[in-house]
Parts: sequence; structure tokens; C-alpha cells
Amino acid sequence: MWILSRYFEKYNRRQTDEWSNPEITGEERVAARLAATCCVTLGKAHCAAIHTEGDLLLMSLYERGTVPEERQLAQMLYEVPHHARVTKTNDPTVVDPSMEVFALKQLTLPQAEELAKSIKLLADGKYQ
Repeated sequence: MWILSRYFEKYNRRQTDEWSNPEITGEERVAARLAATCCVTLGKAHCAAIHTEGDLLLMSLYERGTVPEERQLAQMLYEVPHHARVTKTNDPTVVDPSMEVFALKQLTLPQAEELAKSIKLLADGKYQ
């Protein structure tokens, strides 16, 4: 999640001149895509392990019980709190471990769905 949060933060503000390193490097792009692919896989595994065919909350909206990967990921992000990075600097592109804080984050379902959409697009190579 740390890799993804840094990538999305830089992606959303890559046109700014305020930061020392606003551009997204090739290595960052590859790392973010790998992290996104891992998240999608974890979401699928979470739903397979936790949710059964009788799970009305998740399965009732889909034909024949086929739940889209994006929705499976959103369900995991909603149900499982994760560590989120909080930077205590004005320039988050300069990584200083002493200025990084990690906090446990619980997403609302709409937040989880929005994040899952971005992660799935990134994993599929459609988020450049």
C-alpha cells in the first residue's frame, strides 16, 4: 500500500513544481504495477477464503455468483484495515524514513471502491 499511495500521490500531482522529484520514474511505474497486481490477487484470495456462495452482501448483485475482480478487491480493502503512509514533510517526493509515519486505516465502502478501481486500472496497465 505504501508503494501504491506514493505512486497515486505523485500521479495526481505530477505537474507541480513544488516537489523535488515530481516525475514518475520507470522503476516507480513498474513497482506500482506489481503492487497493484499483488493487491488484486490478494483481493481474489480474500473473497475466496472469507466469502461463500451464500454471502448475500457480496454475491447477490452478480449473475451466477461471478464477482468482478475490482469488487473483490474493494471488499477486501473495506473489510481489512491496512497501514497507510503519512508524510510529515512538505515534499513527499523526498523519502526520509524519520519523517514517515504509518497509521492503521479503515476505509468506507465508497472509499474502498474508488481505490479498488484505481488499483485495478493500474494492474491492467491502463493507469499511466
